[in-house]
Amino acid sequence: MSDQTIPPAMSAYGRHVFICINGNCAPPEAGEAIRKRFMELNRKHHLNRIRNPERVKCTLSDCLGVCSSGPILAVYPDGIWYHHVDQAALERIYTEHILGGQPVEELIFHRLYPPGQEPGYAPTQRGDEPYQPPEGRKPLLKSEIPQPTADTPSRVAEKDRTLIRRAKKKKGLVIVNTGNGKGKTTAALGVMTRAWGRKMKIGVIQFLKNENARFGEIKAAARMGDIDWISTGDGWTWTSADLDETQAKAVHAWEIAQDKIVNGGYDLFIMDEFTYIMAYGWLDTGEIIQWLRENKPPMLHLIITGRNAPPALIDFADLVTEMREIKHPLADQGIRAQSGIEY
Repeated sequence: MSDQTIPPAMSAYGRHVFICINGNCAPPEAGEAIRKRFMELNRKHHLNRIRNPERVKCTLSDCLGVCSSGPILAVYPDGIWYHHVDQAALERIYTEHILGGQPVEELIFHRLYPPGQEPGYAPTQRGDEPYQPPEGRKPLLKSEIPQPTADTPSRVAEKDRTLIRRAKKKKGLVIVNTGNGKGKTTAALGVMTRAWGRKMKIGVIQFLKNENARFGEIKAAARMGDIDWISTGDGWTWTSADLDETQAKAVHAWEIAQDKIVNGGYDLFIMDEFTYIMAYGWLDTGEIIQWLRENKPPMLHLIITGRNAPPALIDFADLVTEMREIKHPLADQGIRAQSGIEY
């Protein structure tokens, strides 16, 4: 480092607390409430001041990766992790550990270091000077406080919007994969794999693919286990020997799907090639959407795939992706579908 190089400044702090809000062990609202109370205690004990070397930072975190019964609260550099942190537990952790330096043993479920061998308290290790509040600071007059304008929303309004966003943070999404390009079902199966990894309950119904087909994804789902897979069709419409029979099977599949959506207890339900049933006029799009509005469980994620998704379905959905064909091995090179790639 040259003589002219100035290292980045960093405000000193004594401890850093992480609160998990994106794991499976507790709803995010619980962690947010814990952090709100923690910050209130920080202000009460003057541990929120940036110039105070004993300041305690408190950060909301994505899943911390060591799950137990939440909410989870981790204290560093001590390397001590607490679980079952409700408001009463937080008061003890703050009073006994943050202020008193003595961890609350009965609430600890994970340690990075053996008891008594935790890293030294940072301000002591650094030899920090005691915190001295700045003198002579006068409070701002009301007339000196910047007032919000039409172009600058107030902090209160922004806080309200933040609370609204958090209140609506989680819901069962309606996802539509449409367009003329390949990958609509493939993308849905990617979400299926992710959901299976999260131990979610999954159902899949295919509306047009032959019920006797054993494509790679069907074999994979069988090997993975815990995935309800329903194939009800007799093959694609352009290969159908009896289009009336193909239509009847597709309409019957919707009846099966309705029962599964209401009574299956699924976290994720995929309706593969369902857009065709609406695009061909075999079922009324408006009636389908109205039924979904009234009957889809609030936290059920529903994925619909297929070309030519009706505009009303696109308007209704929460997430819509259009697959656009740029190059295709069959059209450009005469290469037909290959096992493990297309089926």
